[in-house]
Order: sequence, then C-alpha cells, then structure tokens
Amino acid sequence: MSEILQIESILNKEYESVDLVSFQEWLENIDKLSNLSVGVIIGPSDDVSLIKGHFDFIELIALDFNNFDDGRGYSQAYLLSKRWQFSGEIIGINAHLDQLQFMIRSGVTSYILLDSYIGLNEEDYANGFSICYQEAVNNSGLQQKY
Repeated sequence: MSEILQIESILNKEYESVDLVSFQEWLENIDKLSNLSVGVIIGPSDDVSLIKGHFDFIELIALDFNNFDDGRGYSQAYLLSKRWQFSGEIIGINAHLDQLQFMIRSGVTSYILLDSYIGLNEEDYANGFSICYQEAVNNSGLQQKY
C-alpha cells in the first residue's frame, strides 16, 4: 500500500479543526506557532524529546504510522503520554488496521485509518487481543501471561 494521506488539518475530540505543521516547521518557528494552537505531525525519525518543553503550546500531536513495519511511533506515543505526561490528544495518522491495538496500548488516543480500511470492522482490531505479555494501561480484562 503506497497511499499516504497528506493531512493539513485534523478534527480534535471536540470536532474543531486544528491546523497541522510539520515537526521541522514547529522547531524552526516555535515563537510564532506557539500562539496559534496548532498540532504537530511527527514522523518516525523525529526526536520527540525536542518538543518536550513546549507541550503547553501544542494543541495535539499526530504521529505518522505510514510505514507499517516501523515501530518507532509506538515508542513516541509511550514517551509522550506515559513518561512525559502530554495531556493533549495523540492521533495516529496513516494507520493500518493491524496497528490499532498496539497504538492504543502505547498511548494513542485516536486514529485515522488509510482509506483502504474505511468500512472494515476496526473494533476487532482495536480490541482483538484477549492475552497480553506486557503491562499496559489498557490491560483491563486481558489475561496476563508471562
């Protein structure tokens, strides 16, 4: 699948449109952009620690999961939500169905699937596991095996 959504704005959980800027654009224009309530698109190779001190100025973060076999987005979501306590939305974009459970377990709060998955039963993929091998915040109801 080579379909990658080019997203310039996104709806937040209140269904308000939020303009998105690239990670690089945010870093280069922090002073100007920090007053505009924008979201930041973070790619797998972006160093999320560089925005750690600016969470109060970022409306939401869109993690790009465009490369199915690249797991760095899960680590980024974990760092942002669990370790650094980013309280805004973390939205997984360009998501594949098979990534949903892992995205949610890592701290992604919502997602936008690639167009080829629209209409498929995403509930099975978002909540499809009954056994887990790692601790996570959404282990409630899952049987833990070690």
